Amino acid sequence: MIPSNKNLSSYRSYLLKLPIFQGLSEQQLAPLLDTMQVKQYHKGEMVSFNADEHSKLYINFEGLFKLSKINERGDEIVLRIVDKKSIVSPMHFSQYYDVVADFITNTTLFYFPEESIGKMMADNHQFSLNIVQFLADGVQALMLSAEVLQLKTAKEKVGWYLVHSKISNTFELPYSKSLIAAYLGMKPESFSRALGELKKDGVILDNKKIKLHNGDELCGYCDPVTGSNCAFFKTSECTHS
Repeated sequence: MIPSNKNLSSYRSYLLKLPIFQGLSEQQLAPLLDTMQVKQYHKGEMVSFNADEHSKLYINFEGLFKLSKINERGDEIVLRIVDKKSIVSPMHFSQYYDVVADFITNTTLFYFPEESIGKMMADNHQFSLNIVQFLADGVQALMLSAEVLQLKTAKEKVGWYLVHSKISNTFELPYSKSLIAAYLGMKPESFSRALGELKKDGVILDNKKIKLHNGDELCGYCDPVTGSNCAFFKTSECTHS
């Protein structure tokens, strides 16, 4: 769906606040906006994405979905949880397998053709720098996720995720426990057992609220990448100082 002029004007201010468009004026962004289209998906809808048909840059305007790889036995690996303002690029897709987008809520996506992104990068130095930074951040996130999934115990995985939520979401889980468990490569019952072990250490999950007995119980599960977003990073109160 091509956005109307009325909708397009309201989208401009939203897009200009995103890191990927940092430093760009509305005038500079105009050629790219002319190629933007909008796609809406319904809660419960599942769509197979592949490299040939989906070589576009997607921006989640509103909603929530997960990107998963499902094998022939029906086993699922959650590659990423995509919430509002998140960006999905062609780097998430492969010619060798399809990725399934499972829409958890009604979702509206903006998308730009790969050629339009390439032209914008060639014409605008700032935008090309933003794209490089976006890709670098994406690689770093994938490396960190791989470390968490392969090297940490169930308790350490859940502790690590709660650190993320503590720093980024004001002590509240942003998603359901079942979705987080799937993202961490765990069964729901394993997730619950890990929460039980953390409770013995003073970490309590009350509905979605994270409550700490002393305040520093989760610091041992933090890593330097995650900790860099914490107000106490490398201070006398930080485990990485």
